[in-house]
Amino acid sequence: MCSQDLRPFAIVEGKGFIKVAQEMLDIGAKYGSNIQVEDILPSAQTVSRHVEGEYDKVKRLVLEELQQDNPVHSGIIKLFKETKTLVTHFKRAGLQKELDQSLKQAVETRWNTRLAMLQSVNDALRSGKLHDILLRRNELRYLNNIDSELLENLIHLLKPFDEATRHLSTDQTPTLHLVLPTKATLLRGLLIQDGDSKIVAELKEKLAQAVEIKFKVHLYHKVATALSPSLRTFLKKTLNGEEYEEVISTLMTFTETTGKEKTVTGLVEKEGASPMQGVSEVHNFFSSCVEEESKDTRDEESQGRQSVVQYLNDTKLTRLLSLLDFWREMSGGLEKVAKRLLIPATSTSSERCFSVAGRLIEERRSTLAPENVDALLFLHSNS
Repeated sequence: MCSQDLRPFAIVEGKGFIKVAQEMLDIGAKYGSNIQVEDILPSAQTVSRHVEGEYDKVKRLVLEELQQDNPVHSGIIKLFKETKTLVTHFKRAGLQKELDQSLKQAVETRWNTRLAMLQSVNDALRSGKLHDILLRRNELRYLNNIDSELLENLIHLLKPFDEATRHLSTDQTPTLHLVLPTKATLLRGLLIQDGDSKIVAELKEKLAQAVEIKFKVHLYHKVATALSPSLRTFLKKTLNGEEYEEVISTLMTFTETTGKEKTVTGLVEKEGASPMQGVSEVHNFFSSCVEEESKDTRDEESQGRQSVVQYLNDTKLTRLLSLLDFWREMSGGLEKVAKRLLIPATSTSSERCFSVAGRLIEERRSTLAPENVDALLFLHSNS
């Protein structure tokens, strides 16, 4: 079976295969051995229709359960459903050209396209053109079930997540130092306010729980944040005394050992690339984490901690340069630590490489030699 159908050996251990095999045995035991297998197995089209039917049935049950358990889920699901119906109608009816900006469709595999869809509908509602077009066509029913207040609140809540995703997903600049302030910025925006409706308050609570679960902050995140001149004060106020001392000790250890071992560089500037002069190391998204530094009275420090403490307490360091430019001009030992720790925080660059490889090694280029694949991928990523 594996050789004729070109299936992996592990197929015989699959739950679906085992269920089908058991069903075959049960049918044979019930009706005898003179039944032809071809009479039992359905066609591919029948299986496809069955999958679609099962999907619709299970999805309907899940939605009903969500709506019964929590009115927040019900309201948000309804909003997404109605906006998607509206966008689909505008596309199919050829009405997009009548708008200043077309309505955006959501893509199931990318969550931020849902935000783009909501934003496009909200902008069209504010301009009044959406209402005028539907009124002229006697189709205002497409707007009757769209809660404009909830629409704006949801956009306001999701925008910071979209911005955070874009900041942390870049692979051309270091972002490890932004993980901790990203978490703090998101949580600050999810604080429940007095004027919040019940549905917004519950949604904020759910999102805050998700942030706590998804953003696991480790020691290296804290140390990388300490290497950002703009975020040193934020780090000191965020961490307790024991955690802050751990950051200082780790920096001190790295400073003393980095020069004795082979340097592992983080992000290397591409040849011919222009330095990002005048670009702040921290985007406006993190402005609430950047505070004016106050002069700190220094206790007498041991010689091993001197360079680290001096850097952390120095109020004269410029914060106008990009982070890479800043550490390119620094000296004293910490710049070698910065090369090791100021790296991209996510695996999106690796995932992009896999996507490129999938487009490169296609059916018409299946005879590419491995060394040529490596060379093409390398050139694609570094040119």
